[in-house]
Amino acid sequence: MYFIGIDIAKVFNVCCVVDDNEKIVIKPFPFNSTAIGFKKLINNIESLNCNKEEITIAMEATGLLFENLYRYLKNLNYNVVLLNPYQTAQYRNMLTMKYVKNDNIDSLIIALLIKSGRYSKGYVNEEQLSSLKVLFRHKENIKEKLKSIKRETSSLLVVVFPELEKVIRDPYNVTGLILLEKYPTAKHYEYATASRIVKLFRKVKGNNFTLDKAELLLSYSRDSIYSGVAKDARAFFIRSNIKLIKALQEQISQLEEEMVKLFNKTIDSSTITIEDEDYISSVLTNLRTIPGVSDKTLLAVLAECGNLDRFKDVKSLIGYLGLYPTMEQSGNTLKYGRLAKRGAKYAKKALYLASVAAVRHNSELKQIFRNALAKGRAKKEALIIIARKLAKIIWAIYNHNQPYTPSRVFVAHP
Repeated sequence: MYFIGIDIAKVFNVCCVVDDNEKIVIKPFPFNSTAIGFKKLINNIESLNCNKEEITIAMEATGLLFENLYRYLKNLNYNVVLLNPYQTAQYRNMLTMKYVKNDNIDSLIIALLIKSGRYSKGYVNEEQLSSLKVLFRHKENIKEKLKSIKRETSSLLVVVFPELEKVIRDPYNVTGLILLEKYPTAKHYEYATASRIVKLFRKVKGNNFTLDKAELLLSYSRDSIYSGVAKDARAFFIRSNIKLIKALQEQISQLEEEMVKLFNKTIDSSTITIEDEDYISSVLTNLRTIPGVSDKTLLAVLAECGNLDRFKDVKSLIGYLGLYPTMEQSGNTLKYGRLAKRGAKYAKKALYLASVAAVRHNSELKQIFRNALAKGRAKKEALIIIARKLAKIIWAIYNHNQPYTPSRVFVAHP
């Protein structure tokens, strides 16, 4: 058997080959991330003069840099293993007892780790779930940009109209954005009237902006502590940011629509049977029967975790998500700390937010939440218990293809 470790980089990669005795058969060599470079790798592998079944190739899941080479080798029917960089880092520390790192050493460490068998495989989403992950990550990045722009704007609003929050709780909802675009600072209300303000919202669906609220707004603007310094420049800044906020909100909305379309779309019928297609459709339908769990939550879990049947048991899924507390044990002392920082952070966050909704809309989970509080658990800790329970329910429905069953929620709950 031969074990091949590949250290992935943007421009070039490094490969090392060891045998059953951990002897270096092919010294670390570089090859470019190009078609010619990939061919060089294959030529070196073929020089081993053995069957593909006798070869195991491994690489780290470094961003997305691994994907092209991974799929290239998989298409040639090689056994390729994807590793979490955390595993190789720990294995390196165990072997060397010090921090030693370069491309040649990394490729050797990866090869030795595969030879040792002391690793857990990573996973690459296939077409539909890969597309879902790309869209989901893009949406999360846009949301972060949106938060940043809102923070900038809020910092300025505290100066140019600090009293606004007494009338408008959320300046970034439909009402708030319309108002800020027309009147960005307290000084811009100088010639405004209550009726003119109310007219701004006539075409807004569900509008409840009354004359009384408009009068109150005008009163606060007249008594505002804002001095009026640089009001036009600050108004330009706010209006400019409002345009960005609207554009980003629209992008998020479009991305969510695309993800739902992808979520509802079955896999290409040329690659699966009608029975498989019906099975996939029914799994999605059954997942949607969980009270308090929206499509957004399901999209986050599937985008970050892929096919849930790849987890041998629900504990593996919980570990992958990072929905477990850190633990320290020394002698007879056992301490549980805060939630683990590792894991699929977006899916973990989505499940935590879903736990808040589930406690309101799911009577079974609400009871578990109350029981946790009665035992002295903090509210946040109780919500994490619910999030973990939701992950277990989602895993069970996905693997057994059965709709939500309330009675089973209380079976071995955390």
